[in-house]
Amino acid sequence: MLKIQATIKAPVSAAQDLKQRLVSLGVGEISEQIVSYETFVSESRLNYDCVYPEAWEDKVSVVYLTVDFEDSRAGREAAFRVEYGLKQIPLNLRYVNV
Repeated sequence: MLKIQATIKAPVSAAQDLKQRLVSLGVGEISEQIVSYETFVSESRLNYDCVYPEAWEDKVSVVYLTVDFEDSRAGREAAFRVEYGLKQIPLNLRYVNV
């Protein structure tokens, strides 16, 4: 079974605000993982994955907030609502097997 998975990469200091915004956009479950700066840099593409300059410049740990959407019309519409509601914050969408 496929799901659409979104991961937002942001400074740890932005996590609480982002989680509240995600909930207000209809997201239920949010997974949170804090990764080292080195891991973040090795897994990310400048500005395509994370638009927060401080995540790149401060060289500190970064939070990955991950949410899943159903692989259906409703799931794609929900992902669009979140992406549209977060303006300029990439969701790094991808399909995953669950």
